[in-house]
Amino acid sequence: MYRKLPLTVTAILVCFYCFSQSLVSKDLRLYNVSTDQEIAMNQFDSHSAVVMIFTSINCPYAKLYKDRVSALSQQYADQNVRFVFVNANGSDPSKKETIAHMKAEAKTTLDDIHYFADKNHSVRKTLNVEKNPEVIILTPSSKGYQKVYQGAIDDSPQSESQVSKNYVEMTLNSVLSNQEVPLSYQKPIGCRIK
Repeated sequence: MYRKLPLTVTAILVCFYCFSQSLVSKDLRLYNVSTDQEIAMNQFDSHSAVVMIFTSINCPYAKLYKDRVSALSQQYADQNVRFVFVNANGSDPSKKETIAHMKAEAKTTLDDIHYFADKNHSVRKTLNVEKNPEVIILTPSSKGYQKVYQGAIDDSPQSESQVSKNYVEMTLNSVLSNQEVPLSYQKPIGCRIK
């Protein structure tokens, strides 16, 4: 009996860790490059879901998804879903990922898609994001934001015409119809965040 006790305690701690990792604090801070203001996640409480797309100005995979993300944002615009870009890359001027570069990039996106900088990688680390593009879909709850999906946008990073599964669409359709999300994680393909 005593041999099983450490295993049971370990299993409980692992389950608690997994559960706590799926909740995101409403106090998580994001820096809006267009307004030069920091906001807290609680500003999105009135939305049915928040779709965070981690992106990069220079990553070829992120560039391939820019139009697809815009189309998804327009598709769900009247269903109270907020799409945001988050750039967590370093601010090395030679890489063209500085705040000034992000401001210019933000002007090329749809007005209803906010563009945020993750200046100290706190958002990326909190959400355990490694790639560009990588998606996090959050839904508000009284205790914080529930992470319902993380990973790839769809199953064809290089060719939109070859997409057979759009994971963001599948997840949002389930969330909006109060059904269980069919998939909580799909490995993303893209550029490693530096």
